[in-house]
Amino acid sequence: MTPSTQEDDHDSYTDFNHRVCLAVGSNLGNRFENIHKALQLLCIDDSHNTKTKLIQTSFLRETAPMYLSEQPHFLNGAVMLETSLSPRDMLQRIKSVETRLGRNINDTKRNGPRPVDLDIILYEAKRRNSDDYAPVAVNEPDLVVPHASMQEREFVLEPLMDLVGGDFTHPVLNQTLEQLLAQLRNDKSDATAAAVRVLALPRNRVIHLNETIVMGILNVTPDSFSDGGRWSSSVETAVQQALQMERDGAHVIDVGGESTRPGAKELDVNVELQRTVPVIRQLRNVSDIPISIDTRHAIVAKAAIDAGADIVNDVSGGQFDKQMLSTVAKLAVPMVLMHMRGTPETMQLLAQYENVVKDVADAMAERSAAAERAGVHRWTQVIDPGIGFAKGTKGNLQLLGNLKRLRSVTRNLPIMLGTSRKGFIGRLTGTDAAKDRDPGTIATMVAALCLDDSADAGCNLVRVHNVSACKQAMVVIDAIRMCRQDTNAESEE
Repeated sequence: MTPSTQEDDHDSYTDFNHRVCLAVGSNLGNRFENIHKALQLLCIDDSHNTKTKLIQTSFLRETAPMYLSEQPHFLNGAVMLETSLSPRDMLQRIKSVETRLGRNINDTKRNGPRPVDLDIILYEAKRRNSDDYAPVAVNEPDLVVPHASMQEREFVLEPLMDLVGGDFTHPVLNQTLEQLLAQLRNDKSDATAAAVRVLALPRNRVIHLNETIVMGILNVTPDSFSDGGRWSSSVETAVQQALQMERDGAHVIDVGGESTRPGAKELDVNVELQRTVPVIRQLRNVSDIPISIDTRHAIVAKAAIDAGADIVNDVSGGQFDKQMLSTVAKLAVPMVLMHMRGTPETMQLLAQYENVVKDVADAMAERSAAAERAGVHRWTQVIDPGIGFAKGTKGNLQLLGNLKRLRSVTRNLPIMLGTSRKGFIGRLTGTDAAKDRDPGTIATMVAALCLDDSADAGCNLVRVHNVSACKQAMVVIDAIRMCRQDTNAESEE
């Protein structure tokens, strides 16, 4: 978005395409489902001569209510749309959608609870015979663009920066979003809790990303490299292990029915379904812990989500099964996009890179963009650099030492690390048995996370076999990071 301005001219909108940034929020009912439905309705072409398309989302944040404190916490974000609608027509469309989803737009009680809240923040019109856009200014009694109060709302500025960047200049105030946010934080006199980035799950649950998320590995396979066969003898055995990991502090249980160890051949999908779905269904019957399905197959992903899983974890990043991205988009659940070349059977022959950090970061950015185009939006994405997948020992170490670069290129997507008991740890330490590599596993995670000092370095997940030990390590590193942030903040005052 460019910082020049163009006055609102209703007659010009038939000749221009437009981009609009909306703030989206909800604090009643199933918050993410409300937002998701609102955006679907907003993009429906009711009249066959108007078009609106969702092209990008921010990350989601859970925020304490502002102005009226006695109400539930909000789920807030921002989206960028392409549309043929004028600001006035967009406002009417928004009011129609909000009403359809149960909001009383005639309620005189301002800033109260609402199933969905959509606000126009910025509007742009495409210049004639050009690919450039000019911001639109509107100043009417019921519509002001840019939004008149955006500079006093952290829950608007942060998501907006996800979309257009902190260096975007406010068309009227002539300050960057980064400057406006810094000024707002400096002027804060209350103790309002900071917004927390989240992953939204089915049934109105969220995973808070203000701590390192520990994902416990539950392989219900006879041939996994670390614990093959240990949890596959019966559904009950697998579920009991999942419950033990939950007691040990796991935030998520990752259920996998196909081994993806180096050299592994593709498994029949029906076998994978038979291994995973009964375990997920039974685990969901006895626990509300978030569950992810570790699969490359769209049919398995859908069956798992239908059985009670919440997240799709695809080691191919949606490349193995061409139906995967569209399937996850329809399911509207979080997805882990991992980097891998080839297949487990061939990947170790494809471990040569010109620059492994740059190449993997660029590939991850491309996968993220492909997922967004398919409808797997950024607020549901997690990336995984694929440690041990089509990488040699040196490549693994270089990636672990440069998460900051990966986070920068992918514009601060949450990162999951899957180093647990991997072969490169054994080669470095001379430890042959995978089960004896937990100390090396913890070292990889602690070192990687400590070396990443980027602004969003706290948005991390680790996928591990030994939940108890790794959870303890992550609690300590999170505490150190928090103290370091407090110290840096004090030194700036």
